[in-house]
Amino acid sequence: PDLGTHALQEYLELWHRVQAWESTETGPDEFTWSWEANGQYSVRSAYAAKFWGREVIP
Repeated sequence: PDLGTHALQEYLELWHRVQAWESTETGPDEFTWSWEANGQYSVRSAYAAKFWGREVIP
């Protein structure tokens, strides 16, 4: 699919960040959910993440 220049730029930026990430084995893993202010996962925010950026055509 043709994702466009912006999507390709976002992908490459993510690729560079993942490539530069270094794992530390000294502490426990920590996961936060950026779609909620408190960092906790919710179904409501999962749907918001899934459909973010989509336009509804009436």
